[in-house]
Amino acid sequence: MDLTAIQYHKQGRRATIVLNRPEVLNAINARVLDELESVLHDSAADEQVRVVLLRAAGPKAFSAGIDVEFVRDKSPLGSRAVGRRLHEVFYLCRTLPKVILVVVDGLCLGAGLELAVSCDLIIATDRSQFGLPNINVGIPAIVEAAVLPQAIGIMHARELCYTGLNWDANKALARGLINEICRQDELEQVTTRWLERLETRSPMALMTQKEIIHAWMTTDIEAAIDFSINTVALNWMTRDQKEGMGAFLEKRPAEFKGE
Repeated sequence: MDLTAIQYHKQGRRATIVLNRPEVLNAINARVLDELESVLHDSAADEQVRVVLLRAAGPKAFSAGIDVEFVRDKSPLGSRAVGRRLHEVFYLCRTLPKVILVVVDGLCLGAGLELAVSCDLIIATDRSQFGLPNINVGIPAIVEAAVLPQAIGIMHARELCYTGLNWDANKALARGLINEICRQDELEQVTTRWLERLETRSPMALMTQKEIIHAWMTTDIEAAIDFSINTVALNWMTRDQKEGMGAFLEKRPAEFKGE
């Protein structure tokens, strides 16, 4: 697929996806969803890739949400189809067998926030803003906003959904929405630190852990625990597990190969 709405490249153990519509604050439309789906599948299939970095072009926003031009003339059935399409791609982020690190610098609103919380980790600059402004135009928050009660608690999720007000980065961190704040001039250094840490973990263990966390989120507690136990038993047969245990006992850094 020829990419026009995003940029995508791979280097070493990481794949980088850049939302590339800064002229509309990286608003999400059909093209963005199609291209994002395509490159996510590519990164999942590439055994060299251990971590995916998702960020955005431009100085103002990660994403200001859904592109109004994309949805404003939709019929009721058409709007439902858009919601289902958003869920297809965001669910792919949640279940991708690679960890996705999101970098936010600026606005992260509506569907942009739903995309971010569908990924695994979020770092943000101190000038970033997070919100669900849907209620301001007379519609409820939907799709992967459903993840928010688990991420930040039901009371905080209600606050975002009911008020339409933005949270600054400090409030987002305090309420568990993001993992780290930094100054804009520190962003590349902090991003690199996170990536280097993730890239040196066992890709087999990361994949397994992401599957387990997804089960924690989507099944009852006993089923999730049972899945965790059985999945770890399978992971115990990997070479990475043997390398990790051996390196610990020998007091040396582990060298994971994804086997």
